[in-house]
Amino acid sequence: MLTFMQPAVLGRLRREFVLNPITALAFYTSLADGEQYLLAGEDTDIKVYHVQTSRLRGQLTVLRDQSIHGIAVPPVEPTHHSDLILVWGGHSIRILSRDIIEGLISGHDSKKDLANGPAEVRAPDWIFDGRISPFGDGCIVLLTAHNEVIQAHVDSSRNSLTFDSIRSPSRPILYSGNLFWVSKDCVLVAAGTVFGEILVWECYFRVPEEKRNCKVLFVFTGHEGAIFGVHISPEIRTSTGETLRLLASCSDDRTIRVWDITERCEEPGYRKQDGYESRISDARETGFGNNVEATAHNRSSARCLASAMGHASRIWQVEFAQDQLLSQTSNIIELYSFGEDATAQKWNLSLNLPSSGLNVLSTSSGEVTANLTHQSTFSNHNGKHIWSHAMASRNGDLVIATGGADGKVALIGSCIDNSSPNAANASVGRTLDKKKAIAWSLADVLRSSRRNDVTTDSQDGSNGIPGSLASPPRSTKPKNAKEAFNRYTFISDRRLLAATNSDRIFVGSFEDELTWTELVLPDEIGQIVFSHALLGPSMADPMALIGTNNGGIYYYNESGTQALQLLTRIDGKVGDIFCLSDTSTISRTGYIHFLVTILRSTSAIIVQVDPNSLTTNHIGVILEQGFMVTAAAFAQGLLILGSRKGVIAALKLGKDGNYSTNFTIEVHRDEAITSILPLQGRDNQLRNYVLSTCRDGKYRIHEIATVASQPDVVLIHEALPPFVSSVEGAWFSDNGDGTKDLMLCGFRSKNFVVWNETQRHEVATVDCGGSSRSYAWAPLRAQPDGFRFVFTKAGQMYVFSQMVACHKTLKVGGHGREIKAVSTSSGYVATAAEDTVIRIWKYDDDHSEHSKLRCVAALEKHATGIQALKWYRNEYLFSSGGNEEFFVWRLNRIESNDFNGLAVVCEAVFPDRSEVGDARITDFDVTCAACDDNDALGFCISMVLSNSTLQTYAYTKEAGFRLLRRSTYTGACLTQVQHLGRDYILTAATDGYLAIYGNTEQGPEVDADHGNSSNGADRLPVVTRLHQNTIKSLDVRQVASPVGGSSEYLVVTGGDDNALGVTHISLPSAVQAGTARASIKSKSIIRSAHAAAVTALEIARLEENGNSAVVVTGSNDQHVKVWRLGGWQAQKHQLRAQLLDERYSSVADAGDLDVFEHRDDEGKSKVIVAGVGVEIWELGI
Repeated sequence: MLTFMQPAVLGRLRREFVLNPITALAFYTSLADGEQYLLAGEDTDIKVYHVQTSRLRGQLTVLRDQSIHGIAVPPVEPTHHSDLILVWGGHSIRILSRDIIEGLISGHDSKKDLANGPAEVRAPDWIFDGRISPFGDGCIVLLTAHNEVIQAHVDSSRNSLTFDSIRSPSRPILYSGNLFWVSKDCVLVAAGTVFGEILVWECYFRVPEEKRNCKVLFVFTGHEGAIFGVHISPEIRTSTGETLRLLASCSDDRTIRVWDITERCEEPGYRKQDGYESRISDARETGFGNNVEATAHNRSSARCLASAMGHASRIWQVEFAQDQLLSQTSNIIELYSFGEDATAQKWNLSLNLPSSGLNVLSTSSGEVTANLTHQSTFSNHNGKHIWSHAMASRNGDLVIATGGADGKVALIGSCIDNSSPNAANASVGRTLDKKKAIAWSLADVLRSSRRNDVTTDSQDGSNGIPGSLASPPRSTKPKNAKEAFNRYTFISDRRLLAATNSDRIFVGSFEDELTWTELVLPDEIGQIVFSHALLGPSMADPMALIGTNNGGIYYYNESGTQALQLLTRIDGKVGDIFCLSDTSTISRTGYIHFLVTILRSTSAIIVQVDPNSLTTNHIGVILEQGFMVTAAAFAQGLLILGSRKGVIAALKLGKDGNYSTNFTIEVHRDEAITSILPLQGRDNQLRNYVLSTCRDGKYRIHEIATVASQPDVVLIHEALPPFVSSVEGAWFSDNGDGTKDLMLCGFRSKNFVVWNETQRHEVATVDCGGSSRSYAWAPLRAQPDGFRFVFTKAGQMYVFSQMVACHKTLKVGGHGREIKAVSTSSGYVATAAEDTVIRIWKYDDDHSEHSKLRCVAALEKHATGIQALKWYRNEYLFSSGGNEEFFVWRLNRIESNDFNGLAVVCEAVFPDRSEVGDARITDFDVTCAACDDNDALGFCISMVLSNSTLQTYAYTKEAGFRLLRRSTYTGACLTQVQHLGRDYILTAATDGYLAIYGNTEQGPEVDADHGNSSNGADRLPVVTRLHQNTIKSLDVRQVASPVGGSSEYLVVTGGDDNALGVTHISLPSAVQAGTARASIKSKSIIRSAHAAAVTALEIARLEENGNSAVVVTGSNDQHVKVWRLGGWQAQKHQLRAQLLDERYSSVADAGDLDVFEHRDDEGKSKVIVAGVGVEIWELGI
């Protein structure tokens, strides 16, 4: 029996954070300070960001219960400007005044101004586009989903938006549309239909009623799918002096097409469309009948200038760059597209204009033709979908903002300022597509080489190379036809050494431009080997060593005044040279250390160099047989070496004065260790951390400690960045504000990629042809995103330099797909999504809205969508997904000044998959079962699978997974599982039943079909039906039991039937288990608890000594509700339900929710709701 109590006064929920898809963007120039701002629509709110500083200046709720889909800011003209800003979403429309935005920028509360302005109104149809007249007359036009243009204005007397008229030549169903003001009385309309056609028509205002107010200009066919985006260009003046107007379109067929929509009176058939419009109207409104393709084919073919296929999936939007001017030498128009693959792509449209002008379009010799070519790709978002974008000119340069499903706002443009406070000249990378390396042939380098006499006056050349180093080249031509560059190293970020296969060495100097000088080498130098560049903190006086096959080691000093000189000799051929010293080791020891390996030898030499006197000392290094060194570094007195076979060796200085192996770590068999980077420990911390990168695509952090004089090595962090197939190096960039970012670089297919692991975004991508070539790189110390990369391709040397990345993050995002699971633990929040990534967040409600939820780790090991997550304290995280994936993650803390992220390692992978292995582990529960003498934890893990299997395992790190029990339910899919103490397991399924199993040791496998209980009744579960179909969510709390020895539980469930179920369960004690079974004491159902499936719920707390419970529920109806449930323990089992609060939720397709375990001083909990986005509520009860 169910009794509804009087609803309580609302106000228990207050939303304090949201991270949702960015669905609208628009640039705004402040009239007060002249600065550029970005208006971002995130759910119902507009957030205002300062473009230059990326600071959030204000936030305002504009629409009620509706996401913002568009923002239109009219341009500011010298003679006039509009004070209105148009905002729309779905059917909802609202007009804002500029004063409201200016108030947000200045820090004033604009809520009162918003309340005094025009209220939100509802349009008669879904709105696709809207524009405010740029002519200052206050006219507003809206384009609906049925190809209608609504004219409106703001009635100042009534302070409201008034609709004036609706005009349309036909009413097809649209997927996209674009409006362009041609004149004060005319709007040009481009409409993309569901059926793959594009309608271009003019809508007239202020015309007599007897005249037509709509005129269809063109109907284009050619796309093979729905039209997702159209954009009308402004008039473009060509090299012949005439004007051209273009239309760009994108479609479900992944093609971009460019159409000529210039109106030409001389064109045959122009303005002769009577009778044709009626056919268009009849056909386009339904999609049935003759699609008039035969009629429009010739016209479409002539008007389609170019077509190209792009993106990896559907293309959502396309737009021409603004303010484009053509010249006689370059008729190139820039175009940008934005797609489902979360990339923005740049295209060049090259026009081939007829010399006699455009009015001869009808003749075959006078047709305008064009080529559409792809230029560059910008991958700044996670997962899928760029939902919004905006373009603007800033200081004469184009800047593009993109908003993704991941909630991130990224800026693209050469005028983007990412530089640190110590930034140097940022002339490199001025253009949007500065992702191209400059080619240098040997002949180019020889021509660039300066022919200086060795004189005192030339000590300080314009390129900074000492005069004594520069001398006339031995030849101004290559030695032979096959001579080419094949070895490189960076001495510093300003000096580069390049050698040819004929043993010539050139010094490149990066100043205003790259210049070269050839070094004179001794005749007996022979084949040479360069030392590897140091990627850690830069040395005060950079130096490079050059080794030879006769054992000679030469040096080049960047600031020295001597030419290339012999430093020392070793016995044998030099195999490789690694720099071991950074600024800290030089200041501590006074020496620079290099490790020199010897070909076909089990020994190596550490060359200790005094930078002042250039005296050297040799220290022996004894290697194990077959150990080929590929990386080297000093770490707290240990020499750490990486090998080609994936082994890391730690060598210690012995009493004999030589380094010998102390211990080894096998990181990955047969995959080379590419770099080793010691991490700086915090003050008074004796921990020894080493970061290594490997060609298996991962980077790892090991902790090296000494326990009872024995080394103890623990892998505490292992991560697989999403950007590469192999990681080649790592370093920490200094942001100039006391923080550091971990930077990684490596190869992805044919590209060399630089990746910011801390902020998780690409810094740069260079098409170099892949890793099978000679290359070298160096980070720029004064620029967080700066680096140089040199490589050989097709016999030529290419040099790539980047001072400032051409993109930056304005607002940090998260998952790019639907979040399916969320779990919290002591301030940490873990989320898992269909993008197969687990993100761990740190939530701090004391921070600003911009930084409340901060991602501290991203785990990428799942290959399928993740289904469930569970914490155990802050020590373990468990996750499950499709293909029977189940992982155990161990969390660690690193006491380092360099690495600020959370260290996580996958401790175990579930091995006991079924023969097919394609089932989903839909849910699981974890209970800590034991703790041994070494504080090692053991767990009892029960998991339910989509193939109707329940299985329980015991898990420890040492023993792995041990099966305790496996049961089969019915043909229904199991969706939920919870432990009821140590002796029972509760499951829920798609048939709406709850089932209670005894949690016993392994016995015969049980068929738990609740329709047949004649055999093995003592092992069959207790079942009860509660919902009409799938149970989507479930939570359990133990409540007080009036009967001694037994235990009772409150079970709350949410169903696909929109209902909320409440079940009271009684379980016998372990002593009673042989004579008694679990029983259902009561069950109740709240029908229509939500307007859609109840997909998430959590029991927030128990009240009244456990006699009532506060429950939070989430649903696909995008509402969050708070309930107080009681009465299930009463003698009559009459459930009392009271709705405490109900709020609109910005999260679509809510997949899960959780209540923070900790509370603040005021006793308020936090509720996190996750789905398509994340929001956090403050719950006050």
